[in-house]
Amino acid sequence: MTKSAPLTKTQYGLYVECVSNEGKACYNIPYCYTFDWSLDGERLCRAVERAVAAHPALFTRITVGSNDEPMQCIDSQESFTLKVEEVDDIEAVKAAFIQPFSLLKDRLFRIRLLKDKEHFYLLQDIHHIISDGTSRQVLLADIQKAYHGEPLEPEVLTQMEVAEKEAELRGSPAFEEGKKWYAQHFDCGDCYSPLLPDLDGTAATEARQSRTMQVEKARIEDFCRENGIFKSTFFTAVYAYLLAKFNNEQQALFSSIYNGRGDRNLDHTVAMLVKTFPVYAQFTDETSVLDFLKACQEQMSGCREQEAYSYSDAVSDLGLQIATMFAWHGNLFDSQAFSGKPMRAERLNNNTLEVPLYVKGYIRDGRCCIEAEYSAEVHSAELVSQFLESYEAIAEGFLSKKFLREIDLSTPSQIDLLDSFNETDIPYDNTQTIVSLFRRQAKATPDQIAVVFKERQYTYAEVDDISDRI
Repeated sequence: MTKSAPLTKTQYGLYVECVSNEGKACYNIPYCYTFDWSLDGERLCRAVERAVAAHPALFTRITVGSNDEPMQCIDSQESFTLKVEEVDDIEAVKAAFIQPFSLLKDRLFRIRLLKDKEHFYLLQDIHHIISDGTSRQVLLADIQKAYHGEPLEPEVLTQMEVAEKEAELRGSPAFEEGKKWYAQHFDCGDCYSPLLPDLDGTAATEARQSRTMQVEKARIEDFCRENGIFKSTFFTAVYAYLLAKFNNEQQALFSSIYNGRGDRNLDHTVAMLVKTFPVYAQFTDETSVLDFLKACQEQMSGCREQEAYSYSDAVSDLGLQIATMFAWHGNLFDSQAFSGKPMRAERLNNNTLEVPLYVKGYIRDGRCCIEAEYSAEVHSAELVSQFLESYEAIAEGFLSKKFLREIDLSTPSQIDLLDSFNETDIPYDNTQTIVSLFRRQAKATPDQIAVVFKERQYTYAEVDDISDRI
């Protein structure tokens, strides 16, 4: 039996982008999980098959309906099998694994299990239109349960049911209420907050850079707990202030995301549930750190409550100019184990960039990390490095200062770098005058004289005056 439903607004945005880039790897989410060699390969194959079968969204096919609108369909008879493949050069296999999906033709996931003399490697590439970061964790947890013969929980709400509910909600009074709320809180169509380019390249190239912060996670958690602030708010607000200061403004506008799983019935669902929302932050010279954080938290919570009115609605209706993105991922990328053995998860590519700069915060191995995926043709590695370093300086300032104006964006190493630019002193004989220097130089060749004038940047009028005095 085949079931069908419309796409959600988020899925529709991905659909448009992918159809426009047919033949390119667009919104792939490829991972390589490296498992201990002692695992049972056949048992692992069967575990993956069980986990895949438990999540119908993985078998989603995208079609175009009679009204020329895209639909998502699932054939309940479709199945998946897996086998262990011997491999000599895993790096070569990983490099060749990422291939474009044809959105209207292909099954939207690829999974392989490989083995060499040291490890098992589970290669997994699932298109973003049917999955997200939380879904990746759900699927991996189910593979581990199935490996140990444990029962798998059925999905309470499926992706298709979510899409149907969203369509109903957009036709309800909640949509107009959301539209009114956004108009009241995002009167900022004239705000534009990019990370100003320092390069002017044309060939689109993605790059990634990360920084493990020295600010202790426990300090941030204690601060947030004592002041009623979510960690997601803290890290997002730090980015808002940084972006504003880099633009020499007292406001910043960018986009962010949340996992879209406010309904606990979605805890075990594999689907594309992530929702994007705008963040608009303002402050004055008198704004305290805590007031800034609370204002950001109130606005972000409001966006989550107004789910009927989508991000694309807000951007279109209010003319929002979004140039960068920030997302707090929490423990999504933290180290894990599989069957009591060490496991390493490695993402095999960057995210497809909707904007020239996408910054994410997360926890890994008990440390706070900040990472930037950016367009390398417009932003240099040096600029992005300084940007991330200043992010950490502001995070420290949020913890230690009362007012925003007291926060120093510069770290000691950045100040040392700036000071080094002033080391330009050169010896100079102050007994000499311009006339005597000219007389001395007049003994040189015309080419040498021209070089001196160029280096000292004399104007033509100054040259004439010197000549008259001689």
